[in-house]
Amino acid sequence: MDGRWSPLDKDALRTVALYLHPSASIRDVRLGTATDGLDLSDFVSDTFRQSPRELNVSLNWHLELYGSSQPKAGQVVEVRLDGQVLWIGIIESVNDYRLERGTRRLSLTARSPDATPAWRSVRRVTDFFPVATPLTEIVRRIGRAVGLNDDEIVLPPSPVTTMHSNTQLADLTAWDMIEQLLLPLGLSPRFDSLGRLATQSRELGRAPDVVLDDARILNVSGGRSVPALSSLRLKWLDPQLTKVAQQDSKLADATITAGFFQLHQRKSITFSDDGRQRAENTRLVVKQSANGGLLPVCDEEYRQLTTTSGELLLTTVAWAPTLVGLILAMKVYSALPDIAPPFGGPTAPTGKIVHGAAELVVLLILASIGTGIYEVWGTPYDFVHGRNTTEAKNGSASIWTENVEDIENDLIVNEAHAQAVAVRELAFRARSATSWGASIVDDPRIEPGDILAFPDGTRFYVTEYTRNLARNAPAVLDLQGFVA
Repeated sequence: MDGRWSPLDKDALRTVALYLHPSASIRDVRLGTATDGLDLSDFVSDTFRQSPRELNVSLNWHLELYGSSQPKAGQVVEVRLDGQVLWIGIIESVNDYRLERGTRRLSLTARSPDATPAWRSVRRVTDFFPVATPLTEIVRRIGRAVGLNDDEIVLPPSPVTTMHSNTQLADLTAWDMIEQLLLPLGLSPRFDSLGRLATQSRELGRAPDVVLDDARILNVSGGRSVPALSSLRLKWLDPQLTKVAQQDSKLADATITAGFFQLHQRKSITFSDDGRQRAENTRLVVKQSANGGLLPVCDEEYRQLTTTSGELLLTTVAWAPTLVGLILAMKVYSALPDIAPPFGGPTAPTGKIVHGAAELVVLLILASIGTGIYEVWGTPYDFVHGRNTTEAKNGSASIWTENVEDIENDLIVNEAHAQAVAVRELAFRARSATSWGASIVDDPRIEPGDILAFPDGTRFYVTEYTRNLARNAPAVLDLQGFVA
């Protein structure tokens, strides 16, 4: 509700003025610092209709609006009611230009700032926001990025903050981002009549903003516009990490050669190429043992060191390294000569025997080298933010009227918050399926999102309104909305 106004009388004579600001900004007009105002009130003809997001005006003139005085797309227009600013917007188009004998005519359409491509078309990426950042602070940052000053952003305090580290919104328009941020708060974004970014509540159970008596209500009508919802499913990202395990699988493989040349062979094992995969209950699977030769060479051991790595250890058996010393000894012994008897007879092949022993030792050395092929198996797991689904159902809906809607939002705090959001959205969307209209005595206090209380107890949620500001038009406000 706009507290700057009071309700008008039924037979009130409204004094309406239209001003064109060729160079001033919306902020300048709102603050009263604009000095370029051009009064177009005398040129307004039969069309002069204003709604929260749009203004339609037709102008007739002779020679007065030529050159710089003629309205152009991108300029700011201001509507005043009884000397006070009623609405400020930006000219979107100038059309229906006609030249007749002695008279020129054009129609212009102006819209609120959110109708521009900067809000609705350009896709953006926000900065990263840490845990506990208020959601309205992120909205404020987005508004600044689109060109708003702090005094052009009117937001309530935020009871909800970010629950994830490094929260970022990407590949969305500014308007879509703000809608995502305000949904957990039960709010929708809008621009108020003064061109400021504001919000409207989606809570239907709150107290009415305006109470109307019979004298102010002219007529009420209603009818279903779209099928009502029977249930709403809210999909949200759980801020709490959940352990998710996969099926048992091979995590790594290794090939190691062991022998007399080294007492210990160590091989570090990671459970993924990037070393980030967690696993539990890991174990060693021997595809080919290093002890598969003629002689046992080593002891094979495996142990898990961390959640992402392990170690394979081959320890050479104690006798294998001593073969190196035996080689040296046998080399010395192989130099011994054969012994020939001094008085004749066969020669004793002492040197050949020792040399043959040395060759046997070499063969033993070769037999003490083994190559093993191993695999590490286990259960991969990780901690992830689960994707939860919270469903709110309309208990009075029949099975043949089933109509389910899915929405997603990753800024939900917990299950209780998710339930509250789902119930609120189901109620809002189910009620808004039935469109109602009402005509009342003009009341500039009423804004989109207001709840009106009728004398019979009906609560009317305002989604849109239109007022005819043309000369001699009755002071009537046509409302669109639904029964809250």
